[in-house]
Amino acid sequence: MSIPEYPILSVSSVEAVYNGAIAALHGVDLLVGRGEIVALLGSNGAGKTTLLRAVSNLLPAERGAITAGRITFGGEDVSRASPSHLVRSGLVQFLEGRHCFRSLTVEENLFTGALGRSSSRTGVKADL
Repeated sequence: MSIPEYPILSVSSVEAVYNGAIAALHGVDLLVGRGEIVALLGSNGAGKTTLLRAVSNLLPAERGAITAGRITFGGEDVSRASPSHLVRSGLVQFLEGRHCFRSLTVEENLFTGALGRSSSRTGVKADL
């Protein structure tokens, strides 16, 4: 299997606002390679949750919007993609502290997050 030239997730110069005026992200850049694990660290109000909402295109549900920049996932520009398209493409989040399904193992929780994908169970397992 060849490794693609592009990162699996790329956030480039992203800016976002809430309520049309409250600036929340200012020129954020992030690259995540295939197989990498990345942690977002910062104080309250630093923009961690806003960045995750921007990547998942969930800002409109919070009266927010991306005003500049580009987000790609798997080489595809997903800056304006619907959240459901992103999930089908394999972009899902499990947020720390939410205890999605406490009785399940980490692997079982990850499989649960992949339920919206069209890949087979074998394909999902290979991605994990």
